[in-house]
Amino acid sequence: MNVGVVGNPSYRDLKNILARLAQVAPRVGVTLYTEEEIAPLWPEPAPAPLHRAPQVDCLITLGGDGTLLRGARILHGTQTPILGVNLGRVGFLTTATSQTLDWALDALVRRAYATESRLALAPFIEDKQGRSRAEPMVLNDAVVHKGGVARVIRLRVSVDGDEVGQYSADGIVVATPTGSTAYALSAGGPIVVPSVDACPPPPPSRSSRFHPGPRMCSSPSMGRLARRWARASGWSSNAPRTRCSS
Repeated sequence: MNVGVVGNPSYRDLKNILARLAQVAPRVGVTLYTEEEIAPLWPEPAPAPLHRAPQVDCLITLGGDGTLLRGARILHGTQTPILGVNLGRVGFLTTATSQTLDWALDALVRRAYATESRLALAPFIEDKQGRSRAEPMVLNDAVVHKGGVARVIRLRVSVDGDEVGQYSADGIVVATPTGSTAYALSAGGPIVVPSVDACPPPPPSRSSRFHPGPRMCSSPSMGRLARRWARASGWSSNAPRTRCSS
């Protein structure tokens, strides 16, 4: 089994955890591959670079939710399961901790686990001339805001061509259920269960002129905005007029 490893070097325990992984992996038939940023933290000889792996059966992320999202971006949309190991305090997205890492690795090798698909967004930016530019798929949220000097802008939100509402704000957050506990929650949005196909779009700053409140849109009406995809990452646009679609 080929397992990739992504880690946050700011955690003091990371070096010790990598040493434990390097010791346990050969005994359970796991070949490790590492992202280059943490390669110096491995005991010698360090695993081969992650980009040289012929295929990756699983990706282990060592850190917090941000590390897991970064690992999802590295996968570039492949249907590779991610095992998130929380080295911080909260870790909404992570599954294991440093204390349960050996148990999690054993379950991984025995394939005694279940995977959970997450809703993701496929955003793109379209200018006034109709030219579009695709952005990376996102697992948490897409933020549309004005670049340069901050000021209130007018935003029109549509789903499959049907207008949901208009906002006068400094921007808007379109969050997946995974991202509903992050910036969208701070803006007053609801917490959405991961199994729900919904994208609540509260604005980052409350509108003084018009504010219809967070809207829950089910998957049939969100067909052009979002689709199920297991791995993605964060996205932000600083274009004044932006549209998201799949």
